[in-house]
Amino acid sequence: MSPVTPPAAARPRLWQDLRVLGLLALGAASLHYTKLALGAAMLTLLGAASLPPDLAAPQRRRLRWGLALAGVITVTGSLRFVIKEAVPGMVQGGEAANGASAVSRLREILFAEDAMRRYAHVDPDGDRIGSAALLPELTQQLPLRGRQPLELPILNERFTANVATKLGPAASAIGYLFIVCLPKQGGGYTAQPGERVDEERAEREYVALAWPEAAGQGPREAYFMDQDERIMVHPNLDGQELRWAGAFFPPPCDAALAASSASEWRPWRDKRARPTRPGDRAQAATTGR
Repeated sequence: MSPVTPPAAARPRLWQDLRVLGLLALGAASLHYTKLALGAAMLTLLGAASLPPDLAAPQRRRLRWGLALAGVITVTGSLRFVIKEAVPGMVQGGEAANGASAVSRLREILFAEDAMRRYAHVDPDGDRIGSAALLPELTQQLPLRGRQPLELPILNERFTANVATKLGPAASAIGYLFIVCLPKQGGGYTAQPGERVDEERAEREYVALAWPEAAGQGPREAYFMDQDERIMVHPNLDGQELRWAGAFFPPPCDAALAASSASEWRPWRDKRARPTRPGDRAQAATTGR
């Protein structure tokens, strides 16, 4: 006995039922795999727009209810996608852009300190290798240590150190505070004008920091850079709160150097330290200075 073939008029109706069942299944899957939600919503909309006009009333009602349910499910999946994927992605992208801007400002400080080394504006031992300078010295706000101010500021007004922090004068820009710390006599680092700087060490080392200006909405990560352009980033979280934020809670000058916290810092975008610096003795000898 041969199988019974459905009449030609019945086959389209069966296809419509199967299509709506498929959309319902896709919508249900999008609740878990949220990246499917936008595609599922578009297919559901197309399915509703393409219902044949000649369907029987009972089937039309059944399909419309099925498509309405699929629409509700896919809208729910789309909302979950926005919450789980889109918003965090936008936040992460914004944080990455803020971080890149902070690193760009730190590199401006690096170029200014390179000029201090190259042109020996502070050179107590006369070896023609200059010592690093504090931020207000680089911006001509303060005289160089025991000397006249620079004839022209090496850093522009964007780095005006007009925020008094627990570390010392800092510059405020793009939601961050920026500061330079120099080696001090007796060990450690300082960003305070007037403290005695170890000029010999300051020829070879300094650190620059950037951390969030406030603990509310805005940047979260903290950044560190040394004289070799070794740039490090710290997630700057203590539970759900920022560890370092604002003028009264800055990171220590040696935060990325201290053994107790060095492991919490990671290279920014796998950035490596540069092998040489302007004003190195070997470079000075090679050029006949």
